[in-house]
Amino acid sequence: MRPSRRLFTVLIVAALMAAGAAPAAAQTPKRGGIFHVPAPEPPSLDPHQIAGFSTHLYASPVYGHLVRFPAGPEAKDSADHRIMPDIAEKWEYTTPTTLVFTLRKGIRFHKKPPVNGREVTAEDVKFSLERFRAKSPLRSRLEPVQSIDVLDRYTVRLVLREPFAPLLNHLANPAHCAIMPREIDDKFKDLNTPEAMIGTGPFVLRTYERGVRAVYERNPDYHMPGLPYLDGLSIDIVPDQAARLSLLRAGKLQLAHWWGWLTPEEGRALKRTNPEMVISTQMVVDLAHIYMRTDQPPFNDVRVRRAVALAIDRKAWRDALHFGEGCLDSGPVPCSMTEWKLTAEKIDPAKARYLTGYDVQEAKRLLAEAGVPRGFPTPIHHWPGFAPPWRSYYDLVAESLNTIGLGAELRPEDIGKYNTMTFVGKYDKMGMGPTGAGETEVDSFLHEMFYTGVPRNRSRVADPELDRLLLAQRRELDAAKRREIVHEIQRYLADKAYYIYLPIPPQYISHAPAVKGFKHHDGYALGLLVMRTWLDK
Repeated sequence: MRPSRRLFTVLIVAALMAAGAAPAAAQTPKRGGIFHVPAPEPPSLDPHQIAGFSTHLYASPVYGHLVRFPAGPEAKDSADHRIMPDIAEKWEYTTPTTLVFTLRKGIRFHKKPPVNGREVTAEDVKFSLERFRAKSPLRSRLEPVQSIDVLDRYTVRLVLREPFAPLLNHLANPAHCAIMPREIDDKFKDLNTPEAMIGTGPFVLRTYERGVRAVYERNPDYHMPGLPYLDGLSIDIVPDQAARLSLLRAGKLQLAHWWGWLTPEEGRALKRTNPEMVISTQMVVDLAHIYMRTDQPPFNDVRVRRAVALAIDRKAWRDALHFGEGCLDSGPVPCSMTEWKLTAEKIDPAKARYLTGYDVQEAKRLLAEAGVPRGFPTPIHHWPGFAPPWRSYYDLVAESLNTIGLGAELRPEDIGKYNTMTFVGKYDKMGMGPTGAGETEVDSFLHEMFYTGVPRNRSRVADPELDRLLLAQRRELDAAKRREIVHEIQRYLADKAYYIYLPIPPQYISHAPAVKGFKHHDGYALGLLVMRTWLDK
């Protein structure tokens, strides 16, 4: 039932947190050890200025948030995005558009100048949220917030212009609203240094040698008693996947990927060569897509976009590259978001064929009907550095488009230019790549990718009826009613082909046998992933 205008209260108390609870495993955690995880070089260490995953790999061990997601044994599964206390011990909706947070007393920043371990206050929260709203490429995630008010030292009020269902999820997501000391900008100006990374998180960044590694120490004053178990964390800069696997086999890394992911081929090969490794399969929040300039010819014609959709033999790709595992219709809502996903089987077959179908002759007929019977040339902008199967996907898309008469040219870009183009739609004609890893809110795959004029609307979609539905789902606070609208959106989008979705495999979550307590959870939160991890050696 939609909340009324009378008092609407949700109190989440610290007891939910079970901060000092023992892990679910029977073994008693051992303290000590350095956890080595590989990652690419980040473009910046400032979590408010960069939206890309690599920055947040380095930032998430350092920063706390008002609220957080479950970690380790707390989490029911990888998609468990319940909201739990972090810097805030409780929160209360006094109306559907007024949210009041009460902070824990005694939470302290890291013992680094200029704050030297001082207590976090409501002024720091206000500063941090307003800094995010001013600097982040994802600032729209707090756009409905009209004001952030400090009521007293430990109380912060957010006033919204309208109900906004994704708000608490966004506040918990480590890619978003990191809480920083209010002195930070005046002291450092540039947060792209280890000295400037000061938070309340489980680890303290001590050194960062560009091109080599970032080294973190356990935060002895972390507010969750007894955590983390590790003495430290080392993010080793290893861009090459083959090198990462070699280092895992040699015992020099605990993971071969920053979230433990391996492709089916890599995971199966690792199990053959190193049966002692711990490997489990899991669908994760991710999707693979082709995006197009739908605001310009020829992709403003739905028949052309449908032709592209029908040129992709998703089942053959899944069989060949993913051993028949995973899902065919990876979008617009990722397959692993089972609470929100409407599968192709539940959509009108005439529309669903553009999600999972393959028909070269029909694709050619559609192109002829659209007035381009001989096709046309198109670039495919992409970043070559994504992990497998992306190299194969790029080649397969080019071959598939050539089959229906489109002269596809693969156009590689560096990651900085690629992200800029895809986020604001400045590329020419077509691009492709993954998106969504680290996202935890269904709105990030709907409103943020389809609503007219928003930065992440890669395909430049402008559809008034769709806009109406997108706004309705984010304003609906009743979860069941919101789900109905999200399903309606997926039915509406099925034959529009604003994006072309490619099959997604499960990830083979892999780690060294000495690693205990590691439990994959969707999101950017490397800090949360290893907070309850320990080494049995």
